[in-house]
Amino acid sequence: MPKNKTSRPTIGVIMPMLSGFYMGELSATCRQLAKQNNANLVIIRSGEQRDFDLDVSLNHLDALLVVLHCASDRLVKKALAKNIPVISLAASYSPLPVEQFCSTQRAGIEALYDWLYTNGHTQIGFCGDLSVNDIRSRFKAYQDSLSKYHHIYQSEHVFCVDNCALSGGREAALAFIERKSDCSAVICATDQNAIGMIEQLQHLGWKVPEQVAIVGVDNIFLGKQTHPQLTTVDQQLESLANQAFQRALQRIAGDPFQHEIHHISQKLVVRESCGNTNTNNRTNETQGSIRHALTNVRGLSPAELFESFYAQAKNGFNSILDTHGLYGSGFDWACMATYHSGQLEVTDWAERGYIKPQITLKAESDSYGLSAFPQINSDEHFMATIIPISTGQKSHWRLLAIVDSLQGEDCVASQAMFNNYLDMLSLFIERDELLKTSQLRQKNAQQLLQQLKVVSNSSNDGIWDWDLKTNTLHWNSRLIKMLGMDDDLETKHFDCDQLFEHIHTEDLEELEKQIQSHFLNNTPFKTQFRMRKFDDSYIWVQANGSAVRDSNGKAVRFIGSMTDITEQRESAAKIHHMAYFDSLTGVANRRKAIEEITAHIDNKPTQLKAVMLMDLNRFKMVNDSFGHHVGDALLCHVAREITQVLGSKHTIARLGGDEFLLFCSIANVEQANEMAQKILRSIEKPMLYSQIKVSSQGSLGMAIYPSDASSTEELIKNADIAMYRAKQQGGGKYLRFSPDMHKESSKFIALEQRLSKAIDDNKIDIYYQPQVCNKSRKIVATEVLARWSCPINGQIPPSKFIPVAEISGLIEKLGKQIFTNVCEDISHSKLLQGLNQISINISARQLTQPDFANLIINTINGYQLPASLFCLEITETAAFTDYDQSLRSLKKLSDAGISISLDDFGTGFSSLSLLKNLPLSEVKIDRSFILDMTLDQSNLEFVSSMILMGQSLGYRVVAEGVETKEHVKQLSSLGVDLLQGYYYSKPLPLDKFTIKYQEQYSNEALKLRID
Repeated sequence: MPKNKTSRPTIGVIMPMLSGFYMGELSATCRQLAKQNNANLVIIRSGEQRDFDLDVSLNHLDALLVVLHCASDRLVKKALAKNIPVISLAASYSPLPVEQFCSTQRAGIEALYDWLYTNGHTQIGFCGDLSVNDIRSRFKAYQDSLSKYHHIYQSEHVFCVDNCALSGGREAALAFIERKSDCSAVICATDQNAIGMIEQLQHLGWKVPEQVAIVGVDNIFLGKQTHPQLTTVDQQLESLANQAFQRALQRIAGDPFQHEIHHISQKLVVRESCGNTNTNNRTNETQGSIRHALTNVRGLSPAELFESFYAQAKNGFNSILDTHGLYGSGFDWACMATYHSGQLEVTDWAERGYIKPQITLKAESDSYGLSAFPQINSDEHFMATIIPISTGQKSHWRLLAIVDSLQGEDCVASQAMFNNYLDMLSLFIERDELLKTSQLRQKNAQQLLQQLKVVSNSSNDGIWDWDLKTNTLHWNSRLIKMLGMDDDLETKHFDCDQLFEHIHTEDLEELEKQIQSHFLNNTPFKTQFRMRKFDDSYIWVQANGSAVRDSNGKAVRFIGSMTDITEQRESAAKIHHMAYFDSLTGVANRRKAIEEITAHIDNKPTQLKAVMLMDLNRFKMVNDSFGHHVGDALLCHVAREITQVLGSKHTIARLGGDEFLLFCSIANVEQANEMAQKILRSIEKPMLYSQIKVSSQGSLGMAIYPSDASSTEELIKNADIAMYRAKQQGGGKYLRFSPDMHKESSKFIALEQRLSKAIDDNKIDIYYQPQVCNKSRKIVATEVLARWSCPINGQIPPSKFIPVAEISGLIEKLGKQIFTNVCEDISHSKLLQGLNQISINISARQLTQPDFANLIINTINGYQLPASLFCLEITETAAFTDYDQSLRSLKKLSDAGISISLDDFGTGFSSLSLLKNLPLSEVKIDRSFILDMTLDQSNLEFVSSMILMGQSLGYRVVAEGVETKEHVKQLSSLGVDLLQGYYYSKPLPLDKFTIKYQEQYSNEALKLRID
């Protein structure tokens, strides 16, 4: 709700200027809307800076509009902290909760392209400064329009310029002539570019639009004055301001924040420069609109303009009293204030009817501060214009406030003239303030010079004093010694040209540029460069300096110091290398790779690049089998091989572990495919290290910029998805990302979310499958199996949801829940308590957790169950993911009395010597061998050898996948210890398992017939 006692809302607007085609239309529209909606209006002119930070007038505001990101993030955050809703026009403050209204940049370009195409143009070019965000958006719309009409993108039809102004357009015209362009039309990203291009082409004898049509974007006032008149698109600023203003009122009334961007459609303005000769197609401003009022002002002669603006504004604040008579609009009262280091003081006051402004020395800081400036009667319906003026000193501002009542009729044109005057006035006051600051600094510099003379000889820095009138340099003894000269008085005074002879040629141009920038723009002078000593070696120095200026602001002396920073630079280079390069392989690291990809996207948005992600298959096994020193050597070997293939023009980075990222310059996709093949083949070259021969193999995924993704994060993510798919297809493969992979990834994420919920809701069911003793035909053990009945996807097999749990990191939570639920079942089931063993599967992720063994033992003890009842089943892959940690966990479990079983025995490739180190008591022959056993004699003999091998090592041997009577007979004859499979029973929930076997248990039979 409004802060104003009368419930009249107050809306603030921060904008760079008050007048002009863009700001003038916005400010005039806001004023009109404030009158129509009975709202107060505070317009704050921020000037050209993009980070305006003064919280002036903030206490008056109920809502704030910010134009073109002219307010700093800090100021916006401060407004939001005061519960002032903030709305941005044509800029984003994401991720702050700031609603955004903007004119649709794409729509304007598309409308221009459609119009040109409709009028017979097929060779259509583009001109713009692609370093500007909005221009890049317009360029993308141009590219999409080419695709829409199946026109081929041609780089010679794109005229990249250095700015959005007239000079940029003139630059484009010269390029157009030099290329002998065949474009029949050019879309310029700004009207100023378009007007500049028209002027330059006409100067060179070209006819527009007869030989080439030129169109622009923005609909600036000047476009209507050019010959031919400029075809353009209007950003609909009045509509933009209207919708943003109305939204501000809604937010004040309590509407919640909206995330979506509010887009305003642009309007095609057809005039002559596109070749249009049909006057019926011409577009005129709407009668009664703000723009119509601004473009139909009585023309003023140059003398009148001089008298109205320059002659008045140069008189400073005193001229404010003349504005009502000159413009028919103006103010009720105005004041000037000084704000310095947190203190506010009003110094000048003027009201309509005064003969001249009054001077007051009353300090206002006691009654109100900057956020409440200016003091306004809360009952008034007012508009205030606040103009902060920089003095060139930190925390020191001049503030001009103009307040008028929003009563009576308004003349848009008169108010626009008044705003022009205020823009000019602020520039004059700023000039005067900067001049005062400059004079003060000159005085301070003279005092500093005296101080420098006192300390120069005792300083560790080299001190220099450059007399710009005589071009003579004076040096102290420290600087002379720094360059390796003798401390000779004659060498302390010499021509400045001699200094530049000692500066490294590669650093000279930049140094001269910084010196000139300091002299002309007062830019702080602090730079680093190399200097040649008298022994011809080079040192790095840091130079700091400040110009002493005369009364006209011209630099007459340049005084400063030099410090030898050679050691610091060398240290910094080492630190930089550590920050951006992998310490093991010497290639780039993740940080450098990401910065290079991002820089390419920002600076060369149309140039093809390939992002490739590659990791090594079974690298962990190399580390565990031969030691980390061999694994490190292999990574270095791989990095060298890739470097040999790609050379220095491509970026090679190690992201960590065995994962590499390659950022490659390519001409086309085919070249990227060739690179990927060469990389994969190169790393397969065997490495010989300490008499150990190791081969590597990789899986590689790639994403092409810009077709596969337009951001760094998406490129890496898509390449990673493709790499994962390549790995699934087997070693030594590469795949390029495709959108279908995203769909699979989305399915994976959806399944992961449902699985996570199922675990949270304890919806993973526990099933039991019996294990039968081959000799006694009794059920002596059971295996625990997890089952999931998803309400959306139905029954999902473990082979599908267990990998999802492992990849997503849910496996630890799932495993803990299953083990706890099994212990709960056992504690309530005499049937389970009477068995010899209950087997539970354990994943690699669980096994490698340092606290896994303690978790299992503590859970068993918590239910007061015997540890000997439990058997944990692991796979070879699980055991060797982190062999050392796995071995520690398994030994601790075994020492506690828990049995360890090796699942899928015979499917792995680990050496028996490594397996023998594991504290195993059981091995399980994989069901695939059992199913093939009856097909031929060789398969039967293979199973027989595995049974013999397991039993010879002292292990109990379990055959799983027993499904037929023939399986039972053959396995029995081979002497297997335990049998498990569908022949006896499918996995059952505990209640059905109990019903089926309880009677046999109570009779202590638990014996199943073979026949």
